[in-house]
Amino acid sequence: MRLLAVVVSLVLVEQSPARTEPGVCGTYRDRGLEEVHLHRQFKAKRKFQSRAASDAPARAASRDIGDIAIVEDSGDLVARRNDFNLDRRTVQFQPTAASTAYAFAAADPSYDAAASSSGTPLLNMGDDDTRPAELPFDFPFFGAVYRQVFVNSDGNLTFQSGDATISDRSLGRMSAGPPRIAGLYMDLDPSRTPNSVRTLAEPERFVVSWVGVSAYQDFGLGQTQTFQIRLYPDGRIEYAYGGVNPDAAVVGISPGGLRGAPSIVSFATGVSGEYTSTVAERFGRVQEMDLASVAQKFYLSHDDSYDYLVIYNNLGVSPCAASVACEFTLRNNRTGYGDTLIDIGDEFGSPSRLQSVMNMGPLSQYPKDPRGPVPGRPGTGDTPVTILAHEAGHLFLAYVSVRDTSDPSARPMLGGQLAHWAFTFDSEASVLEGNRIQDNGEGANPRFITSATMEGYSPLDQYLMGFRTAGEVPPPFLVTGPSRSFATNLPRVGVTMDGQRRNVSAADIIAAEGRRTPDWTVSQRRFRFAFILVVREGVEPTTEELEKLDGFRREFEKFYAQAASDRAAADTVLRSSLKLSTFPAAGLLAGQSAAVTVSIQRPSAVPLEIVLSTHSGAASADASVTIPAGETETTFTLTGLQEGVDELQAEPSDSSYDWAFSRIQVLAGPDAAQLTLVSSGPDQLTLRVRDVNNLPYPGVRVEASISPEAPEIATSNADGMVSFTWRAGQTLSARLEGAVKAAVFVNPPAGGK
Repeated sequence: MRLLAVVVSLVLVEQSPARTEPGVCGTYRDRGLEEVHLHRQFKAKRKFQSRAASDAPARAASRDIGDIAIVEDSGDLVARRNDFNLDRRTVQFQPTAASTAYAFAAADPSYDAAASSSGTPLLNMGDDDTRPAELPFDFPFFGAVYRQVFVNSDGNLTFQSGDATISDRSLGRMSAGPPRIAGLYMDLDPSRTPNSVRTLAEPERFVVSWVGVSAYQDFGLGQTQTFQIRLYPDGRIEYAYGGVNPDAAVVGISPGGLRGAPSIVSFATGVSGEYTSTVAERFGRVQEMDLASVAQKFYLSHDDSYDYLVIYNNLGVSPCAASVACEFTLRNNRTGYGDTLIDIGDEFGSPSRLQSVMNMGPLSQYPKDPRGPVPGRPGTGDTPVTILAHEAGHLFLAYVSVRDTSDPSARPMLGGQLAHWAFTFDSEASVLEGNRIQDNGEGANPRFITSATMEGYSPLDQYLMGFRTAGEVPPPFLVTGPSRSFATNLPRVGVTMDGQRRNVSAADIIAAEGRRTPDWTVSQRRFRFAFILVVREGVEPTTEELEKLDGFRREFEKFYAQAASDRAAADTVLRSSLKLSTFPAAGLLAGQSAAVTVSIQRPSAVPLEIVLSTHSGAASADASVTIPAGETETTFTLTGLQEGVDELQAEPSDSSYDWAFSRIQVLAGPDAAQLTLVSSGPDQLTLRVRDVNNLPYPGVRVEASISPEAPEIATSNADGMVSFTWRAGQTLSARLEGAVKAAVFVNPPAGGK
């Protein structure tokens, strides 16, 4: 059975425990949340704190060899993180009255052998198979009512459509696919144990039993699994396990269609809340890298000055369900490119900056040549640097799609796990899959042929990444007509297909996903990457390994700039942090000034001089500033000169520190900015000065009036925030100083409405 994963994983052929689509990537939405849950489970099992002590010896944390950080595994980084613990138990899902939310509970064994033996076998049910079944009652599920369910061979039920897709059985696929009830979502093969999937329809319950069903393996009989799913007319759901021991599985329920943010829980030991979207637990007993622990060790001896951590190992530990590589998004406050908002970087040891972790797996799986073909991705055109660009791109890509008029929940532009471009999408040879597709014209047979793969970030990619305007995106196209399974194929040159052409404009994407915010004018263009090699404690990496990885690092800088059409840059040198309070972008009003802080993470023994500069003439800064010895910060003045966008640059005199950059938006005047409500309490009102790109505007004077009291003036802080006191029953009018327009806020009377 082929695994397709989408955490951004590129599946490795030799190491696959089941039939695997060569080179599949395992990234999917919300993979970072799953990683945090597994990290917590791993740490709880080992019964020690999730963070190492801040005074741990440097060798126990990490050390640098050139620009490669070495992190040692002393038995705390690699482990089986969440063994299956529900066997001989029951998991119950109790719905609310309208069946729009659910609570879970674990209970004693209740596997009903009589129900399984009296059930009707689904004859000749094969591997990756699905069968429709009529329900004996109306079954409510996440606000909808069904009389038909699809029984899928891989231990789950779906509504609206069956699911026989050959791809990784993951949380990402579960939350993105059709509405699903996943009793044991794993790679099962009923063809090896005939008549092993059975249904029993009774007036008061519907039972599906998997009786000694074999886990898929290439030859012979795999480990057998026995369990059942029971549905009741009131919407209750029960999973009863009567002999289950999977290598990997997902258990839970989901409304599908990427509806809401998933909740990752522990069914056996957790306390239930009330869940209106996907609630699930991922189990596994293979050795995995605990990425949060790796990151925490790294940060014991490195500053919080990186956007990405790029993690390789020489321990032979595969990432993300036997994939070549996978990406985990940890921070995202941007919108308009299809991904969800998230902020879990602190769990990885980064208080403010880290956005993404890339698990690149064993260094040995890559060729020495950074531009050489990767054996685990045969035929795709992938190299070590294109895979790095692929995983880095997953911070933004590929999650957007126009809608299918016949199925509004479908995402026809997307392929594997709805996080890669579809084979049938003319992605202009994006490193995020899809192909460059040649259209031979309506009369041609075949009409379309794939002509190139894995060249860089396409113009559409660059718009979604914030590197170019929507107007700079030539419309690509989608080939409609081929099957969904065909659309999930990996990139390949020379493949022909027939179908209809559907042009896709940037305006279509904006209509489907919303405006890209922040847009290209102020979005981040410079990203810092830390390359990390995880090794066994006390074992030095070889010269060959270090030279190989350093070659990847250096070549990736060149390729990233090339792939982004020189509109963005990757910096892979290990340096200490230099931070601007306006990072990554902030706003100013023309004619006004704001105090900006420049800081380092640890005091320096000598003064650190910093040269400041701006470039477009929209803003100006002091020529230079110095952080005194023994101090960690100082301030300088930034002034808005005229409407436009500038870049503020801070260059330290000590080359061991990073250069710092911020994009600065200067608005013509106070009426061009927005004053929005942040919070409103009985005693305090907090507002934020911002713009259409949601940038903060520090140093802006805001006037608040509560008649007949005298106006109060407050100055916005680095986050653009101002607060005012008020009492119950008062009405407050607030405006930026010098602005014509005002915003009015009402504080209800005590006990009133």
